Amino acid sequence: MSLISLGEFQEWKQNEVTKAFMQAGQERIYDALQLLSVQAGMDSVQDNYLRGVIAAYRELSEFRIDDLVDMGAE
Repeated sequence: MSLISLGEFQEWKQNEVTKAFMQAGQERIYDALQLLSVQAGMDSVQDNYLRGVIAAYRELSEFRIDDLVDMGAE
């Protein structure tokens, strides 16, 4: 069972602060991809860090109410 309703989740997704936060996340994905495009292979630790940043922001941007329901079932 989810801690919030579908309506509350949709309202949160449409909130201007949420939209600004998600846009900032997309910008960080773009920045990390740009860095990887010119620096990949020079420092494997930095490469892995940037790959992790990209994965984390992508997961955040793709989050769905179903993910909350699934977590509560565990």
